[in-house]
Amino acid sequence: MAPKKKSSRKSRDVPAKRPLATRLWTRWAEITLAILLLFGFGLRMIDLTDPPLDFHPTRQFRGALVARSIYYQIAPSPDPYVQHLAVSTGRTVSDLEPPIIESIVAFAYLLSGGEHLWVSRIVTSLFWVLAAIPLFALARRIAGSAAALLAAGYYLLLPFSVFASRSFQPDPLMVTLLVLGMFAAYRWSETISWKWTLLTAASMGLAILVKAFAAYFVFGIMASVVLYTLGLRAVFRNKQVWAMAAVSMLPAALYYLVNIGATSGDYLQNWIVALLPLAYEPSFYVRWADMLTDLLGDLPVVAALSGILLSRVRARWLLVGAWAGYALYGITLPHQTTTHDYYHLFLVPLAALSVAPIFQLIVRKIVRQSRFWRISFVCVLLASLFLTAWTSRSTLLGVSYKDEPPFWERIGSAVPTDGKTIGLVQAYGHLLSYYGWRRVDLWPITGELNLAGLRGNQPAEFESFFLDHTAGKDYFLVTSFNQLEQQPLLAEYLKTHFPVYSEGAGFIIYDLRQ
Repeated sequence: MAPKKKSSRKSRDVPAKRPLATRLWTRWAEITLAILLLFGFGLRMIDLTDPPLDFHPTRQFRGALVARSIYYQIAPSPDPYVQHLAVSTGRTVSDLEPPIIESIVAFAYLLSGGEHLWVSRIVTSLFWVLAAIPLFALARRIAGSAAALLAAGYYLLLPFSVFASRSFQPDPLMVTLLVLGMFAAYRWSETISWKWTLLTAASMGLAILVKAFAAYFVFGIMASVVLYTLGLRAVFRNKQVWAMAAVSMLPAALYYLVNIGATSGDYLQNWIVALLPLAYEPSFYVRWADMLTDLLGDLPVVAALSGILLSRVRARWLLVGAWAGYALYGITLPHQTTTHDYYHLFLVPLAALSVAPIFQLIVRKIVRQSRFWRISFVCVLLASLFLTAWTSRSTLLGVSYKDEPPFWERIGSAVPTDGKTIGLVQAYGHLLSYYGWRRVDLWPITGELNLAGLRGNQPAEFESFFLDHTAGKDYFLVTSFNQLEQQPLLAEYLKTHFPVYSEGAGFIIYDLRQ
């Protein structure tokens, strides 16, 4: 009885051999996909050389500092002084994950002939756009070629997808690997072969290594797919399952638990355990829902959740597992879930795959209509594509950050070199470090002070707090004046206790020695 059950489950949902007309349409669909890939990549190259302050500059310039450090260690005949500054500032950045994307960008710098920060946009955009290929392949197996094209178009052209996928951070590469892993896991479920076992394990393992949070999605996807394919009793006896588990988890475990175990432990305590009570508040789920609809759109969210119910059984298990991993991810990271939109980046391909069955129903209805209505439907799609792309283009060109590099260069030159400086500065001081080549200790911003309260750390009396944080410092730099306004005690204390050492457009330096 057991072998028959396994054979039946293995053959379920496997598409039958398609007739010639269907194969010809599939070829045209692949050509259309290639056009979409080129269009999506070109859209991300708009305003290519503008400094990357359009999307979470703190995170992007962290990557820029690490990539610069790696570049000057591998560049031929670098200036020794510049190399020392680059490496020393790169080492001040905390190790959150292995510098995989930063290393790729550093080698891309070599190919481009120098440290050109815009190269990072090409690298991350290329990864994201190429992920549309396995996404299309998976959506085609779930809902057919036409629906897969619509899903790929949504994945490539959603404005949030455009802005986030070209940002210099590991998330676009993580998403690319997860999409490839989902496709490989689905094919493994159909074939139960070692080929797809190894591809699934490699993709999922690299995704977790690139960014540890991918483990939530990997666990949800693999648990649901394996249980559906083999059943609970056969899971622990299957060598392929053990191989996938080992290859997926071991590299990331070695890095995050052994290599940077202390950093990982601090992050777990301060950003997950300490902030977990936020998930008990009903308002958290309201803010979470608002975030989803803002990023993906109201209708796509509803359509994606509905599409799961309309999927084939095999695909339904895959999608349910991915969404379950996302739900656990959001609940255990309540602060980041409602404040960091790029933490939701994997939802773009997940929503595209989930809504594919809805697209399939629409396409089936349209093809039964007369030629006029079919042409009208295509015109509506093209108009939607144009409007969506135009929205992204207008947003990218709407703001210029060309003045930021010289601004931070001037501040870097103004910071004294004869003592230690603490500062209330933007983007955790990364902009000053990158463009001004100066590193300062950081005075906590208002958000950090609020988080300290949420973690149960009671604020000390202000003067004691100030003296503790400025001990051994000679100067106090202020460039974030909106933060200074939000901390009136600090503003008053600096003004009444210390003379101005230097000031100019956009900055002021207080002399703490007097």
